[in-house]
Amino acid sequence: MRILIVSGVRHARDYVPLLRSLPGIEVIGCADTADSPFAEDSAALAATTGIPLLDLDEGLASCDIALVCSEPTRHADLAVRALEAGRHVVVDKPAATGTRAAERLWDAADRSPGLLTAVHRLYSPQIARARRIVDSGAIGLPLAVDAEWLAAGGLDGSTVERPELVCDPALSGGGELMNFGWYPALAIRHLTGLEVEEVVAFGSGAPHGPLFDGPHGAYGVEDAAVLSLRLRNGVVATATVARTPAGVGPAPVSSSLRVLGSHGHVLADEDAPSVAVRGADGERVSRQVGGPAGLTALRRLFTEFGDDIRYGRTPLVTAADMYAAVAVVEAGLASARLDGTPVTPAARTATV
Repeated sequence: MRILIVSGVRHARDYVPLLRSLPGIEVIGCADTADSPFAEDSAALAATTGIPLLDLDEGLASCDIALVCSEPTRHADLAVRALEAGRHVVVDKPAATGTRAAERLWDAADRSPGLLTAVHRLYSPQIARARRIVDSGAIGLPLAVDAEWLAAGGLDGSTVERPELVCDPALSGGGELMNFGWYPALAIRHLTGLEVEEVVAFGSGAPHGPLFDGPHGAYGVEDAAVLSLRLRNGVVATATVARTPAGVGPAPVSSSLRVLGSHGHVLADEDAPSVAVRGADGERVSRQVGGPAGLTALRRLFTEFGDDIRYGRTPLVTAADMYAAVAVVEAGLASARLDGTPVTPAARTATV
């Protein structure tokens, strides 16, 4: 499979070596639009990784899969362009920064011969195991879900290329709720199979101040948020997202999901299984067994998407799932701005 990096702005520096490590995948180059505000990022990615810097139309004509890695506010536009060119598309998270853009993406996917999916973590060993347990009936009917997604720092360039890609709404679409809310929204949908009917959210964005000492306050966006969700059939869920000064686990991002069922519960902790070592000086070091869950999930995502293309399968995350997750995040941002007023996620406009 020939993969083109479309706009090497966000996460591309991590994706290229990962893709090169997978059998049957060739990264043919990086391309962006002529008017891209981050053309230098794509040029820098090409220079540091040794991949060609291509014209976007040339690249789309030569690839099998377009991997969209721009700033989030351009994700949907670039993904739509690739779909309209007939390419298969993987779009970085979040797939869109609002339901209007998510709907355009869904419409384009319906028209295109190419398959569409987005970056997610549903293939992490922990979430995959939790889904199997829920499907088996071992915990009975899922009645409640609690999710946490916590990042440790990273805005110094260690994990985020530049802080405005998370904090500046013109580029990111919001703060940490837009940046991370995608993950728990998808996971809750994946584990319950239910639509969200109402969202109540509180966050640390304007007019409130950030909880931690970071750049979020300068942009008026939240560094932490809590969502309460009412799903169909009376099921409830909560999700906490935050960027904290210190990590809670061995990886840059830690997440956990607990599903409470009518006959039991299951906990999917992406920091576990792990081995903890405490030295004589009192320092404690924790190491994940089997490597970071996020990296494992990404490897399987790209591998499975290649098989989806070869065998004509439906991807695990579809345009409908993307729209649903974006709608929950959008509703959460609206609710937080209204100090917790309940908001109904926007429904897709009826199509003929």
